[in-house]
Amino acid sequence: MICQRCKNNASVHLTQRVGESRQELHLCLACAQKAGLAVPENPPDLALDAVVQSLIVAHVGELVGELADLSCPDCGIKYMEFRAGGRLGCPQDYRVFSRGLLPVLQRVHGATRHVGKSARQRPGAINRLRLRSQLREAILHENYEEAARIRDELRLKDTNA
Repeated sequence: MICQRCKNNASVHLTQRVGESRQELHLCLACAQKAGLAVPENPPDLALDAVVQSLIVAHVGELVGELADLSCPDCGIKYMEFRAGGRLGCPQDYRVFSRGLLPVLQRVHGATRHVGKSARQRPGAINRLRLRSQLREAILHENYEEAARIRDELRLKDTNA
């Protein structure tokens, strides 16, 4: 768009409805300031992550905004991945994301404490989960020597189990 006053690039765009008609005004920053329009000094951060984060905080609440940056140290899942997919990555996630999970569990199950059957704990399951996560990261970063070492360690643990 071009400024309607000085023909520079327009960076301020206003739309006004007057009855049934619509009026648009496109101005550069200097012309907008001369016209007395309140223009912020710094433009808003339009990175996709920042926009999504601000929308989440605005519509869901500050708690989710705080939780959005959390990730599980064992499996690496982020709280927002859980919110999007509805699945947790490991038992440790219940502790890490507890502030966000408790309201969800209360709403869905009517309680926040488990009173049913529980799975049999396998020795070293958390360590294997952590190693698998490290293996995925090593492959993602094309660190194949490290990936081979982790793969061999996982195989060793599986044969000893």
